[in-house]
Amino acid sequence: MSASKPIVYLLQAEDEFSARQFIAAMEKRLGAEGMADLNLQRLDGRQITLETLREVALAIPFLAGRRCVIVENPLALANNENAQTKFLSLLEQVPPSTALVLVENGLLTDPRAYEQGKRHWLERWAEEHPERAYVRQFRLRRGMEMTRWILERARQLGGEFSHPAAERLSEIVVEDSRLAEMEIQKLLAYVNFERPVEIGDVDQLCPYAERVENFALANALRQGDGRKALKVLRSMLNEQDAVMIFFSVVHQFRQILLAKLALEEGQTPAEAVESLGRLRIAPYPARLAIEQAQKFSLSGLRALYQRLLKIDLAIKSGEVEPEVALETLIATLTLRQLAD
Repeated sequence: MSASKPIVYLLQAEDEFSARQFIAAMEKRLGAEGMADLNLQRLDGRQITLETLREVALAIPFLAGRRCVIVENPLALANNENAQTKFLSLLEQVPPSTALVLVENGLLTDPRAYEQGKRHWLERWAEEHPERAYVRQFRLRRGMEMTRWILERARQLGGEFSHPAAERLSEIVVEDSRLAEMEIQKLLAYVNFERPVEIGDVDQLCPYAERVENFALANALRQGDGRKALKVLRSMLNEQDAVMIFFSVVHQFRQILLAKLALEEGQTPAEAVESLGRLRIAPYPARLAIEQAQKFSLSGLRALYQRLLKIDLAIKSGEVEPEVALETLIATLTLRQLAD
């Protein structure tokens, strides 16, 4: 890539939290140049046309050197060969005064296939245009990689973790960077940044019960027990931000849905744990998901997950506050919608 700034940023957000941090840093740099609100635009590829994207991407900045256009779900604009050709043509027309940030959930190419040299068509285009494109994969961290990230993140925040404490927290959060960030900040505040966080601090403040509580909310929703669900939600809000709770709920229901699909295929619970493990879900949350999956209907889970995705979009677009969205979800969900 040349010394000039990239024009097209292709972000593969398997780890959604880390991708959001990267985008936030870009927005901060844009704000430092002034007129940020007038030079930042967010779009969803599922809700716009390619022509709309063209108009936005080719617009000139307002009293600034550069503008930023963030497009979620860009592949929705290129769902056939003809659309792909037009999409790539547009990418080659975007001027240097625009930073076009394409954010796709998940990885475009399976890691094993990637190691074998295979590439998604959009990745191939980026490799063929290094002067225009910047590609970054935000892969989920697990095991030692998550442990190393916890140690480094604590140092960035001005604190310190002992290695055993970082390992224990890694076991608890598994692959959830957003949850890890929240727990790191909570633990550093607990020790007042005066000493390293030790394993005892993690055991005291970050028990596995937190994940169980998330599933307790899922169970209350399944039962249509609004009073219980609100009680669990209020308890969680005392410790967590509403946005983090919502994304955690989405994460839990995704695991439950995957577990249900495995069970529907005739797998035993033990086999389902192995299947979920291949999807990078650790045994402990996998067992919790399987336990909950047996209490849901498949159609109900699919309907609920689609509802959550719509709420997710509304939250990201600023149409609704996260806490209001959670309370509305609880108020409108019934047992009939979720279970047979």
